[in-house]
Amino acid sequence: MKSQQLKFGILMAVIAMLLGAWLAHLVTGMRNAPPALQTGTVITPPRDVPAFTLQDTHGKPVTLMSLANHWSILFFGYTSCPDVCPTTLSQLAAAHKLLADLPAQQQPQIIFISVDPRRDTIAKLAGYLNYFSKDFLGFTGTQEQINAFTSAMGVPVGYETQPDGSYTVDHAATLFAINPQQQLVAVFSPPYQAAALAKDLRILVTH
Repeated sequence: MKSQQLKFGILMAVIAMLLGAWLAHLVTGMRNAPPALQTGTVITPPRDVPAFTLQDTHGKPVTLMSLANHWSILFFGYTSCPDVCPTTLSQLAAAHKLLADLPAQQQPQIIFISVDPRRDTIAKLAGYLNYFSKDFLGFTGTQEQINAFTSAMGVPVGYETQPDGSYTVDHAATLFAINPQQQLVAVFSPPYQAAALAKDLRILVTH
């Protein structure tokens, strides 16, 4: 009788151990699962952001290391953009305000990267961004540097010369969410609404 009780006790202990291990695995899997976003697409697994060399609106060099230890949202555009850029920047400014209650290390820095360095001087870029938010950062560089980075990031940009000698710029309006480890973790496509965008960004930075 005692032998049977002992065997039963051992069996129950083994079952409890296996159940505990399964539950621990389940919880870990839930924690590691990518967050569900309403308007964005999560990149699984995250992708390393390619190296780049540009400069900010103070004329100081910026590289991939400039994205370390911060959440960042990259948006490629240009100051002469008639509609998409100002609309997107306005929504980003509103979304950024909605995230003001987050700890400083979780508040994403908004970085606007000019794809029109010929016309977008440092001073012009700084003044343009200041209109939307004093917290926005602006990056620019030579045409070769911009071409290299947009190509590496998969951002389509086209330049078309007009009969009068001027030119137009066509570009994607994708937003790239970069984590503090300098990895691309999500992308967002227009149209953008500040509330929905802020909700998704909050999920990303707190996940």
